[in-house]
Parts: sequence; C-alpha cells; structure tokens
Amino acid sequence: MNRDQILAALRAPDVASVLSTIEALGATGDRAWVGALAGVMRHEDPSVRASACEALGQIGDARAVGPLVGLLRDADEAVRAEAFSALLSIGQARAGQLPLDAFRGEDLLAPSDALTQVVWPTDLEAIALLIQSLADEDPEVRIGSLYTLGRLGISAAFPQIAALMTDPDPDVRAAAAFALGDLGESGERRALDALMQAYVAVGADDEVAVLIIRALSDLTTPKERQALPVLAAAMRHRDDRVRQLAAMGLGRSRDAGAAPTLIKGLLDAHRGVRRNAAFALGQIGDTVALRPLVKAVDGSDADVRATIALALTHLDRKVVVRYLSETLLTASEPGLREAAAYLMGRLGETQGLEGALADADAHVRKAAALAMGSSGSRRFRPALESALQDPEWSVRVAGAEGLRRLADPAALAALTRHADDPHRVVRNAVLTAIRALSEPPV
Repeated sequence: MNRDQILAALRAPDVASVLSTIEALGATGDRAWVGALAGVMRHEDPSVRASACEALGQIGDARAVGPLVGLLRDADEAVRAEAFSALLSIGQARAGQLPLDAFRGEDLLAPSDALTQVVWPTDLEAIALLIQSLADEDPEVRIGSLYTLGRLGISAAFPQIAALMTDPDPDVRAAAAFALGDLGESGERRALDALMQAYVAVGADDEVAVLIIRALSDLTTPKERQALPVLAAAMRHRDDRVRQLAAMGLGRSRDAGAAPTLIKGLLDAHRGVRRNAAFALGQIGDTVALRPLVKAVDGSDADVRATIALALTHLDRKVVVRYLSETLLTASEPGLREAAAYLMGRLGETQGLEGALADADAHVRKAAALAMGSSGSRRFRPALESALQDPEWSVRVAGAEGLRRLADPAALAALTRHADDPHRVVRNAVLTAIRALSEPPV
C-alpha cells in the first residue's frame, strides 16, 4: 500500500483492519509514521489506542512522548498500561543515543545553547515535557514520567525526582525510588544519598522500601560501599523481600565487615533470605563464615544446602576441606557431621567418608553414602555394597543410589542380591541402580 492507502486504512470503520495496519506500521520501525499513529491515539476504541501506543513504543521516537503522556490519563487501564510501556521503550531506545554528560548542570526547561547543539530538539522537548509532568496532578502521569526520565538517565531531573520521594501517593514514591536507582546507574552520585535518606524515612511503606533497597543493592560494588550501613539495617526489616535484596547488596560489596550481619541472616525465618545470605558470604569469601555455613546445612531446604555448598567453593579450599574432615571425625552434633559429609560430596572431596559411613547416626551414614557415590571413586564400591545391609532403610537407599552414581558395573552382583529387600523404597532404588548399570555406556 502507498501512503494514502495506509492513512485511509487507519481511518477505516473496521477496527480489525485498523489494528492490523497499526501493527504493521509498528513493525517497520519507521519514524515517518509517528504523526499518523499519534492521530490514531484519539480513536474511540480503546484497543486501537492501546495498539497505537505499542507501535509508537516499537518505533522509539521522542516525538511520541507528548501524546503518550496524555494517554496516561486514559479511562481504559489497558491503554494506560501500553502508554506507560511505550514511554519506557522510548526511554530505553533514546538513552543510548543521548550525550548524558552534556545534561549535567542544565536547566532542561531552559537549555543552554551548547546543549541544543548536541541534542536533537525533539529529545529536548520530550524531556522538558516529562520534567513538567512530574508536577502533574494525576499520579499516573507522575509515575510514567518518573520511570521514563530514570530510564533515560537524565541527571538534570534529579531534584524533581528526589522531591517525589515524599509524594503523598505511595506508587509515585515507589516510581521515584526506581528512577533514582536508574539515575545512580547512569552515574548520578546524588541518587545514592537520596535513596539512603529515603530509606530512613520510609516508615511502614514496605513496597517503597523494597524498591529503595533494590536500587541500593544494584548500586553497591566493591568500589562503592557507601550504602552498607543502610543495607545492614535492612537485614532487620520485617519484609522478607527487603532482607533478601539487602543480602544481595552486602554480597556485592565483597566487604568482610558485612560477614557478621550475613551470618545472622543464615538464621532468618525466610528461606530466600537464608539462601541469599549464604550466597553473599560466598561472594565475600571470608573463612570466618565457614562454621556458620556448615552449621546452617542442618535442617535446611535443598536449595539452601546447595547454595551453601556453592558458597564454600569461594572460600580457601584447604581450610574448608580440613574443617569438614575434622568435623566428620570430632563433632559431637550429628547434624554437623551429616552436614560435613553432604558438603564433602558436593565439593568432590573424600577425606573421612569411610569413617562417616560407620557413624552411629543414620543421617550421617546416609550422607556419607551419597557423597561416596558423587565422588566417582570406584574404591568406594565395597563400602557402598556393605551399606546395602545397613539396618536403616534410608541408608540402604543411599547405598544403592551411591552405587548408581559410581557407575561401576562390578556392583551389579551385590545389587542383584538385594533386589528383594523388605522395604519397597529400597527395592525401587536397587532396581533403578541395576537398570542404570546394565545399560551400555553411551
């Protein structure tokens, strides 16, 4: 179709035809259609208005910002959502093309001549409109403008964005926190201070606290540790999402001083906090966390146990293996001995496993059998075959599984002798191992 035919199709009474045309125009990415699509945004059918927003987001031209901001007030929720999404898409598309350093110190409502020489007028007009919209009486408009300015990384809008951290609308405050995080990632140093101050004043607003700590966590690095006191305080927040994000930030800092706070996090009531605390301790890599990490294995869910094992790979290997070996032999708490056996298996270490398979505690014997199998060392075959006669059925299951993991066909004879074990779960484990060892190698 030529241009006239396309414009006619956009005015057609058939909504399906209009939607099809809008979709095709958005897919082209051609900025020449911005004006036509902006005109369609006044269509009486909300599905057409929403589709036009989506198409403009695909094209990513700053000239669409004004009409899109206007549709943040639309009566239809789907239209508002598409307008918001399109603004973010435009912000993302334009952010990589804007000379952000040139905006620093500028009044974007009255840009300097120097700025107008390096930034397209349409971009300047769109940014000015977004800044003005931060004062709009409609919270939806303020929210959309905040997210877009943050995505653009416009540091000159920092004062207006930071001021909205005290907006009466909690969703606006949340959007301001998100925008400050984006500005911080763009290099705006003031954003970090503003976020920390906002957290102190956040009170019972859990949703805003989540976004503040998410931003502070993302901005924390081994070279940027300013937010550590706030992140440490956030580990005591009542919302588990805040605590999980705080643990991530503390880990990103690689600061050994954060280890005591994270060690306390291993005892948190929420599994996700415990998991993140373990991972963060691995990132820090200080062996002061070794004993607490091993102790935290006892009674933990599978994902937390696996994360603890991963964390130990980032600590001094010799120190870890020596401690686990000693724990297997000398720890008075069965839970610690079991944890040590489990971790030896995850780390591929074997010291002390034979002794652990003879432990008085069945949980320790089970963990040792599984660790032997995971080691891949066929020297453990006789020990695992003997585990098939253990008085505790769970240890016999672990013995069969350990032999399956070893993948040594020489174990078939012993497994076959125990195929009629009185316990159904053991029989199933033995038969699974027999099938696995009977298959020809790939």
